[in-house]
Amino acid sequence: DGSSITKVTEIATGAGQNYIHQCSAPPNNNSLIQVDSDTYALATAGENNKTPVVITFTIPSDGSSITEVTKVATGVGQNACSNKNNNSLIQVDSDTYAWAHQGNAATGSVLTTITINADGTGSKVESLTHDSTGGGSNSLVQVDSDTYALAYTGAGTDGFISTFTIDSSGDIT
Repeated sequence: DGSSITKVTEIATGAGQNYIHQCSAPPNNNSLIQVDSDTYALATAGENNKTPVVITFTIPSDGSSITEVTKVATGVGQNACSNKNNNSLIQVDSDTYAWAHQGNAATGSVLTTITINADGTGSKVESLTHDSTGGGSNSLVQVDSDTYALAYTGAGTDGFISTFTIDSSGDIT
């Protein structure tokens, strides 16, 4: 009836590192999506909040366990605890995902594509720095079969909307 919520289990990700809650402020603004019936992908800050990462998990339908499968890093670093990371992760096709995130002051706003296989393993396809001075508050949506719109905060906290073409192989233009 929705009158109560019970926590079944939890997981702290990473060996000795909690990728989800590392800095006291500001928050990392995680983005969690369902890949298939029992596989989930979490876009978050990487170890020591330096390299954004997507972590895949399997969770059975009863929620009794959470098993980490893999981590896919962008290779685009950020300053430790100085950025929010501002993740937005969406599905492009059956195994390709687009991920908008914030890099460091040198990398600004980044759009990365990754593949996630049926077993939860994955790999980076491409990263594109599209704004060298911004990258906060990302919100990525699909416009049509291969066009994506990204709303984000740029320099001076101005708002921007950019469009991108992402093909089924993950190539970004």
